[in-house]
Amino acid sequence: MIKLNLEYASREDILNAQLWELDICFEKSKFAHCLDQLVHELDAKKLLVRPKVWLSDEWFCPEAISGIAIPFSLMHPKLIELEKEFTGLCEGEDHDWFMKLMRHECGHVMDNAYFLKDEKKRKNIFGDHDRSYPSSYGPRKFSKKYVYHLEDNYAQAHPEEDFAETFSVWLTPRSNWKRIYESWPALKKLNYVDHLMKSLSNKKPNVVCYKEVDSIDESELTVREYLLKKKRKLRKTSQARRSIQHIQQYLSKNETTGIALDKIIGSLRKDLVRDISLLTKEYQYKIESVVNDLEGISNKKKLMIPEKCGPQIIHEIVLSHADKYFKEGRDRIVM
Repeated sequence: MIKLNLEYASREDILNAQLWELDICFEKSKFAHCLDQLVHELDAKKLLVRPKVWLSDEWFCPEAISGIAIPFSLMHPKLIELEKEFTGLCEGEDHDWFMKLMRHECGHVMDNAYFLKDEKKRKNIFGDHDRSYPSSYGPRKFSKKYVYHLEDNYAQAHPEEDFAETFSVWLTPRSNWKRIYESWPALKKLNYVDHLMKSLSNKKPNVVCYKEVDSIDESELTVREYLLKKKRKLRKTSQARRSIQHIQQYLSKNETTGIALDKIIGSLRKDLVRDISLLTKEYQYKIESVVNDLEGISNKKKLMIPEKCGPQIIHEIVLSHADKYFKEGRDRIVM
């Protein structure tokens, strides 16, 4: 069966190709050595698990499987660039980011291989893994109850992700977790993982299942369809920010006169964050996000306000945007 050679293929040829037609494989990618690195790290901890990897459309570790699905889009520079063109980023595109994700998914592999989820002490420390996954979560940015590893405070999303993130920090060479988390409540979780993994040293997994779930070899999606589907999913989370009806009354009626709203917001940023935080009783880092969002909208839409508007009007504008921001759950991370 003839595969599409990406080295010589045009942009349109790649976009029109079905995923199974792409001549790509993990072993020939720039990340092939990352699996060797992960195995080396597991060896250093005397853990006998050996995750299998295969290509799918996103990062995940299926229930009961001893393996890690890796996005096909990471397997060639042209695919990485197309994903960034359509969605703005390609998750895991550099070595350090890739390894963070590999360690995280390996935490789920450990769960599957040794049936760790139902251990009573584990539930007491991390919470019940049977809890339904939320559609979104509101991270506590400066909480010391969780480790910091992947972006968006991902350990806070669900007890299973908390365990996988804690495992990742523990597994990372020279992470110096004992010192960094010395006075944090999260240290209890790290000590638990440390003790648990030492108990599994040189112990064969209870089960090894290498089934490839949702492999691209079974997918008839074209690259274009995949990218558009992913773009639509991401767009849904940002659709609300386009509306400015809530602040329309404050804006200049003539777009060519007045003062640029983003410039005023920038000059008053520190006072705005402090004052709106006190009024709303929200953390300052959350109000910082509100201000950043409004500043970005103002810049993109070239919003102007009358020159006579004083600081009090700017406070009202930001307060109105904060109310909209939180009502729409924009402070939450979509899963």
